[in-house]
Parts: sequence; C-alpha cells; structure tokens
Amino acid sequence: MIKIGKYILLLLVIGAFLWALNIFLKPISHAKVLLNSSGEVRTEMEENFSFRDLNKNGKLDVYEDSRQPIPLRVEDLLSQMTLEEKVGQMFHPPVLIKPDPLFKSFLDAMSGGVSMEEFISLKHISHFNFYGEAAPIDIAKRLNQLQRVAEESRLGVPVTFSTDPLHEVPRGGGIAAFSLDGISKWPSQLGFAATRDTDLIFKFGQIASAEYRAMGFRTGLHPMSDLATEPRWARNFGTFGSNADLSSEMTVAYVRGFQGDEINENSVHTMVKHFPGGGPQEGGLDPHLKSGENQIYPGNNFDYHLKPFQAAIDNGMKVVMPYYGIPKGQTDEDVAMAFNKYILTDLLRDQMNFEGVVCTDWGVIEGRHWGVDDLSISERYEKSINAGVDQYGGENKPEYVVDLVNDGKISEERIDASVRRILTNKFELGLFENPFVNEDLVADLVKKKDYVDQGLDAQRKSVVLLSNKDNTLPLSKDLNIFVDGMSKEEASNFGNIVDSYENADYVLLFLNTVFNGNQPSGIDRVLDNMLSTMFPNMDLNYNDEINEKIDKYSKESKLIIISDLNRPAILTSANEKSLGLVGTFGVQDKVILETIFGDNNPSGKLPFEIPSSMAEVENQNPDVADDTKNPLFKYGHGLSYSE
Repeated sequence: MIKIGKYILLLLVIGAFLWALNIFLKPISHAKVLLNSSGEVRTEMEENFSFRDLNKNGKLDVYEDSRQPIPLRVEDLLSQMTLEEKVGQMFHPPVLIKPDPLFKSFLDAMSGGVSMEEFISLKHISHFNFYGEAAPIDIAKRLNQLQRVAEESRLGVPVTFSTDPLHEVPRGGGIAAFSLDGISKWPSQLGFAATRDTDLIFKFGQIASAEYRAMGFRTGLHPMSDLATEPRWARNFGTFGSNADLSSEMTVAYVRGFQGDEINENSVHTMVKHFPGGGPQEGGLDPHLKSGENQIYPGNNFDYHLKPFQAAIDNGMKVVMPYYGIPKGQTDEDVAMAFNKYILTDLLRDQMNFEGVVCTDWGVIEGRHWGVDDLSISERYEKSINAGVDQYGGENKPEYVVDLVNDGKISEERIDASVRRILTNKFELGLFENPFVNEDLVADLVKKKDYVDQGLDAQRKSVVLLSNKDNTLPLSKDLNIFVDGMSKEEASNFGNIVDSYENADYVLLFLNTVFNGNQPSGIDRVLDNMLSTMFPNMDLNYNDEINEKIDKYSKESKLIIISDLNRPAILTSANEKSLGLVGTFGVQDKVILETIFGDNNPSGKLPFEIPSSMAEVENQNPDVADDTKNPLFKYGHGLSYSE
C-alpha cells in the first residue's frame, strides 16, 4: 500500500505541474492553433451541385465531390497531402472528456500536456478514442468542437472518434469496458454468448450504433473475438466464450449490427480484436503487463483461434487490432504481434485476405513493446510499419515516422498504402460530407425506452441457472430475505428484507467476478505497477473472506449464491453449500432478483466450462477450448424452471 501511495503521490505532483503549465501555455497553444488554421469551411455551388469547400480554394475538388467513386476521392486527397499530413492519419491517441483526475494526470504526462486542438492542427492527427465519464450531450458538444478545429485545417480532413464498449452494466465489465450513464445497458459479450441468440446481438449492434452516432462516435474498439480457452485470463469477460464456431457467428452478427450491410453515413466501424486471438495466455497472465507477454500453444491449436477473425474478414470487417502478446514458437521470430511480419502480412493480409486497416493496441511503441524491448522508439516504428501496421493506438508522436521517411528508412509509398486504407474508411462513413452531430437531438436519440427495455431483455436471457437443489428456485415473494452484494432497495420489491442473516429464510449472496490478488507487473515502471492492480492473478478461488462468508451463511440460513462469471471461478465449494447457484455476466440487480423469484425463467447456457479445481486448470492446454478433465459444469450447461 505504501508503494502504491508513492505512485499516486507522484502522479498528483505531475498532474499539478502539468495543470499549472497548461494554464501558462494555453494562450500560446491557442495562438499556434489559430496560426495553423486555414479558415472556415463554406458550402459552395458548382454546376447546381452543393459541396463543402474543405480546402477553401473556391472550387470543387474531386475529394470534395460525393458523386465521385471513393477510390478517386482518396487518390485526389492523397495527392494534395504533405508527408506530415499523411503520417498524422496513422495515429490514434485518447481524447479526454471529464476523465478521472488521476487518469488525466497520467495521460497529460504522456502527451506533455498537448491539447487535442494542437494534435489536430499541428500534428495533423484525425483519430481519437474517448475516455471519461461525461454525459452524452457533453460528449457530442466536445466532439463537434474538435470537428470544427479539423474543418479549419488546410485540407479539412474530418476526425474519426472511437470508443471502447460503453453499454455494459457497471459490474459487468473490466479492462477496456465501460458503463456510460445516459445510454441503454446490456450484458457483457459473454452474456450475449450465453443467450446463443445472434438476432439479439445484431439488434444490440443496431441500437448501440445509433447511440454512438448520436454522440459522434464512428468506430467501436470492439468486439473481442478472442477465445476464452484459458480460464485464468483476465479478459475472458470481453469475449464470446471458448467455442470458435459460436464466437464466429456472434462476431459476424455484431459487425453487421454496427456497420449495416454496407458502410455508409449510418454505420459505425467495428475494430475487431485481438488478432490472432489473445486467449492462450501463458499462466492466464495478460500481456498488458510484461509478466504476461507470452501466448503459448501446447495443444497445437493456433488455427482454431483464427476462425472468428476469418469470419469477420469475410463479412465486412474494416479495422482489426492485433494484441500485445508474443506468439511463442509460431513464427520465425518471437516478437509481439504488432512487430511480427508473418502475423500481419503473411497471415492476415496474404492468407486471410484482409484489406482494411491494422491498428495496434494502445501503447505498443512506448509502453508494451514485448520482444523488441531493446530497439529504440524509432526502430520500433520502423519494424512495425514493415511488419504491416497502418495505425498506432494510443501513440501521439508522428514526428518519428516523418523522420524515418526523410531518412530513407521507410518509403513514402509505404506510408501512402496505409493512409489510403485509412482515408477510404473515412470517406465510406460519409464524414467528409458531414462530420457533425445534432446536439439538439442527442437526448432524444439515446436511452430511448425501447432501447432500455431491449437491453433488460437481453440481460434476462443471459442469466444461467447452474444448480437448483430440490427445485428451491424460484422463491416465493413472502419470505424474509437477507441480501449481501445487491441493492436492498431493489430486493424489497421481491421480499421482506431483514437486517440479520440469522433471521432470514434465505440469504442471497452476490459474488463479483473472482479477483484474488493482482497480476505481477513483470517490470518496475509506474504505469505497469498501476495496471497490475487492475488485472487479477492466476488463482480462480475466492479469497478467505468470501469463503468464510459462504460458510457462515450456509450454516445459519438457506443460501442462494449469484456468481458474476466474467471469468470462470472455482465454484465447487459454493455449489456444495448453496441450494441454488446462478451465473451472471454483467446484469442489473433487478434482473437477478426477477430470476430468483420467478419473474424471469432462466435460459442462458454457459459460454465456457466451469473448472472443478485449480489443479485441473493448471493441467489444461491454454489454447484448447474447455480442456479441463472434470469440469464442475460443462460448456453449454444451463437449467431452467420449465424443464
């Protein structure tokens, strides 16, 4: 705790310094942006055709003409761009809107306090991903503001804004998944997999896309098409489970829901991740941290993990994100995916025929550069571009790439190939015709009652009834209930809430996704040590405090356990000591209680197996689906009240 406290203090000091520096430099920065502005974009007429004069030259250029084929528009714009303007397209850093103060301090430190306006105007960056807890209307206003800055640049290239998942219930997410107030709420990807309903996730994609577009987001940094073959892996929560065929079907429906049958102004791109599948992590450790840098394949099952990505490619995937890990023994060099030419060029492009944009996971150059740690920053850029990278997530220093071209180490033709793909995506989304959202309509376009209701229905369908001894469930609504881990106020709608478990007819115990200690960072750096607190260790057992609670409640009262399973847990003891065991994947208390008291008949099926012990987990192959010998509950298990 003392060590963590020191890091927090350091970040606060850095944040305070940068805040003061920003206040001092803000007028200077603003002046720089104004000096680099080419002025307001006007709508002009030529031959009875209305167009936005993006480069302010008073005439209709090919790239401004929506009647022209997109390849011609791309080539025209590309021909007008300087090297610096081209390279700026290859960067995709964060945009902060009311973020957590500590996180803002960290990102300010990483960016040197450079404003988003400066990134757009001076570094020609036109892709940003959202971080923060802002209301939808505040998001829309800020993104419109930044689009106006971009519009005033020399060529008026619009910004593409992206976001990690925003629709999950607060307890249902994890790393790189958020729950934004003001929009509809849905189960996690695992929850969708539990429904087995591709029509449902297609409808979710349509609704989420509409809410994204209302706020100004045009790329979703999701779905995760990795396979949950290693039970210990922290990011199982973001997958469609362990089965490649189910994941393929769900991925295709997800992509179609967000993008539509064709990409246009009503589409949101999906950035499918993490190629070629981040599931088979050594020891279940995640490669956000150096301790988890290796992906291993003792079951010789590498190709199995490619299936969902091939399905996505065959069904319109436009952007893909490779993971941080090193595919040990699978290529001619043990380097991470973003630096691995076999993975990105030979496999992804040549064998699997992907023609879209390859965008790295966030911070592979200056943060998570596994296998190329000894290379300089410039050398990492050179190696990754030669490997097949088009765009850099989380990075904000295009000057390194500009220098590589000027020094003759990377050809401008190679840069053009990446920028051509990136610009194609912008044109297809219709951003050059209108990058703005209607701020007056935001409130009407998000969190519609129909959207909320459909989200709740999806949550209901995702609940898995694991065990039900003597048909104890559903409970009647005239019982004395003690609630631990859920809202007492919500529970009072279903029974009489008592303050002592000894006086209860039943105890309802909710258990969060198992987090029994932190993953070691593997490297002593401030950020890595902070990140390590967000990733659980390899142990899927509940800690002593929870086990003692289970023992206590089971002896005094009839116990019903609800386990959030955004990664598997060892439930052997919990199953023995409870009369009912319910599995959830990020749902609201209302839905849990509806299920326990019979207003919702559970129909979900497990998207992965539940191991019986850690010994079984340690002996399974991390690249093989559902590979423990004696699972407590098998893949596809799920009871109902009507069967």
